[in-house]
Amino acid sequence: MKFRSYQLFYLLATVLVIAALCMPLVQFVESNGATSILNNFKLVLADGTTSSSPIALGVVLIVTAVVNLFGMLISGFQNFELQKRVSILAMLLIVGYYLLLGIYTWVLATTALSVQLALLFPLIALVLNALSFFATRRTEAAILAKASGFRLRD
Repeated sequence: MKFRSYQLFYLLATVLVIAALCMPLVQFVESNGATSILNNFKLVLADGTTSSSPIALGVVLIVTAVVNLFGMLISGFQNFELQKRVSILAMLLIVGYYLLLGIYTWVLATTALSVQLALLFPLIALVLNALSFFATRRTEAAILAKASGFRLRD
């Protein structure tokens, strides 16, 4: 079996999404200097209490990782239509993740916020999924062009 570029894109996107699950996303700084930390599964407030209201962020990233792993598995069977659909689904999930994250930060923003590096990981995964989509299309077109080049003559 030949290793293709879209498989590498799926793998890197999955690794980035899993890494984003484990790291804090945003720190909210209040006017008195106290900080609250937003993770994908919980919000740790400045007084030490936790809230599990942003659990939807983590669930969306877990579903995105599962979809990317499914895309990686079906890439071995060269089902190009399903691969393209899986890439589109993963991109839509990541866009939905950023919409949810925007809502949470808009609701929780007090005076200042500090963005962490893990916030960029799903964005990079979005770009990798787009690259995977285009690489899948290119590979499918190359296979079809090669197959149509061998014609029987009368």
